[in-house]
Amino acid sequence: MTLGAEPLEYAPQSSASPGETLKETLEELGITQADLARRTGISTKHLNQMIQGTAVLTPETAEVLERVTGLPAVAWNRLEAAWRAQAVRASEDEKLGEHLDWLDNFPLAELVVRKILPDRKKSVQNLRRLLNFFGVADPGLAEELWAGYRVAFRRSAKIEPNDYSVLVWLRHSVLRARQVECQPFRRDELVRSLPEMRALCRRNPESWLTELPALCARAGVALVFMPAMRGTHVSGATRWLTPEKVLIALTDRHKKDDRFWFTVFHEIGHVLLHGKRLTFLDGDPLKYDEDPAEDEANRFAAEMLIPTRYSYDYERLRSRPRPFTKIEEFAEMVGISPGVIVGRLQHDGALAWSEGNGLKKGFEVILDELV
Repeated sequence: MTLGAEPLEYAPQSSASPGETLKETLEELGITQADLARRTGISTKHLNQMIQGTAVLTPETAEVLERVTGLPAVAWNRLEAAWRAQAVRASEDEKLGEHLDWLDNFPLAELVVRKILPDRKKSVQNLRRLLNFFGVADPGLAEELWAGYRVAFRRSAKIEPNDYSVLVWLRHSVLRARQVECQPFRRDELVRSLPEMRALCRRNPESWLTELPALCARAGVALVFMPAMRGTHVSGATRWLTPEKVLIALTDRHKKDDRFWFTVFHEIGHVLLHGKRLTFLDGDPLKYDEDPAEDEANRFAAEMLIPTRYSYDYERLRSRPRPFTKIEEFAEMVGISPGVIVGRLQHDGALAWSEGNGLKKGFEVILDELV
């Protein structure tokens, strides 16, 4: 099933009313309404109302009609249900039609690319699809729900992102995470897996997309890669889906291994250090130090990548990071990617942001890989 696609459903454009079917059946059988009234014990007035569609054809009436017409009661019940559902849907469509401007809040072109919507039309059908995607009944309820979310979100992004794009990105990540098979969450297993995860950063980036999620799944963490959306400024997110399954969503926003691996361990830090009730949305963790939880996650990530036992060697490198072969030698000694060391040196001011980037590994999450 395509992520975000509207689920298959029975939604005919037009269904025959049970009254129309009853009228046609009587004509085929050569039975008049008066005769049917005598055979069923139902008043001619009520029968006429059923034929006109103003009276409900009840299950009891369906049983009686089965004996008289030979058409099974279940068929009459289905006709009635489909007819009433169609009437309700038409009424709902009319109400939703008053909220089409709500679609203007969303990047419709990107929603088409991500197969959440089939086109960019401001239509009732697309509004329904988007509500189905979010799992909410109407735009007003969605806004109320998200107002509550904003209280629970811990956001480190200093640049205000497009909230609606963030919500799309996060919901898409949640839907994908629900499809990921995981063991029940085990803190000890996650801690045990950290060295294996760390060692991956020296390997080819293509291996990250398969091996890192597998290691996380063993510990009850559904790790998903979801390409960044324009205007979101989000690098990663952590959210508990159930008490036994936690989502870590990562983007390819910076497309370099230093930011990627810092974000990986930053989000794992949230899982290990903080509660299960909050959702953490992280823009650029390295630039944020005002929230205690973010600061703790930053320190956890920094320790994972360059443990304090290497502090003396790192300080020597920091004082003289050139030639860059020294960075490669230090990275091999520590057991991580040279690009991660470059990122740390840049952050600490030992290198300009334009220096050493050739040692960084680039990567990109392709949307087609998510389907």
